Amino acid sequence: MKCLIVLTGHQEARVWHVAWSPSGRTLASCAADKTIRLWGEHGGSWCCQSVLEEGHQRTIRWCSWSPCGNLLSSCSFDGIAMIWKCERGEFDCIASLEGHENEVKSVEWSTSGQYIATCGRDKSVFVWEAEDEQFDVAAVLHSHEQDVKAVAWHPQADVLASASYDDTLKVFAPDDGGDDWRCVTTLRAHTSTVWCLAFSRDGKGLVSCSDDRSVVLWRDVGDIQFERAASLAEVHERAIYAIDWERAADGAPRASSSGLIATGGGDNAVCLLALRGSGASTRLEVVGRQPAAHGGDVNSVAWSNAPELAHALLATAGDDGAIRLWQCD
Repeated sequence: MKCLIVLTGHQEARVWHVAWSPSGRTLASCAADKTIRLWGEHGGSWCCQSVLEEGHQRTIRWCSWSPCGNLLSSCSFDGIAMIWKCERGEFDCIASLEGHENEVKSVEWSTSGQYIATCGRDKSVFVWEAEDEQFDVAAVLHSHEQDVKAVAWHPQADVLASASYDDTLKVFAPDDGGDDWRCVTTLRAHTSTVWCLAFSRDGKGLVSCSDDRSVVLWRDVGDIQFERAASLAEVHERAIYAIDWERAADGAPRASSSGLIATGGGDNAVCLLALRGSGASTRLEVVGRQPAAHGGDVNSVAWSNAPELAHALLATAGDDGAIRLWQCD
């Protein structure tokens, strides 16, 4: 891993999350300073292109792009998720999604663009239906017993997975009639809080990370059911807060069958993992480690899927208020 650039500007505030636009050319970041910053490359160097503020009243915990790239969602400890729309290069808030009782921890758009999922400290997962810039509640799911930390959508279907303080992951899907959502399976392997999760590019794999310092690989066995395929203990020296699975775009010079898995932890480190073997002999292996990636907890890791990149590009964010871009060979 080679650090290409360090981006600062969040007023020395903890940076909670980073998310690449669908093109992989714009990076959104959100922080404890209650702002969202949009970063891009101009004239050969990276800079902050826009600051979204005067929206949330407390720490912004997560941000996510719509598949079209014209909408950006954010969620906050103020209990609200917001939708920002880009018109003529400027972003304005067009909707507030209210329903959670307190802190909203994660927000994600479905690959189809039809749904948005949010989750929070109130132990619930909300599914919102997006149509013509109108956002209505499609389902409120109360399957978890504790705080829900993160949600992630299947890359090829309207299937949602969540991670929780109750040490489990759950997978949700619409019922046969499509009028309601249900929990189709509960995944148990971690012995402490599951902080984050990510699907593989084809959706056949799912990885999760935990306070127990382990990473678990789950394999799709059909009918939206997943089973544990591999696990790796003590990936970090402390809790693992973030995970992302590289999804190189079609035709990208670095495209591979499985992609790299990045993790960030409370030990200030970033690790790179790869899948080895196949079938029953599949295993996870650490292939790279940056022990002092940030000067504090690493809260977010995100791969760029820009097709022209010859090398994998990883963005990370941490408690030190910095965002770093890494070239991974």
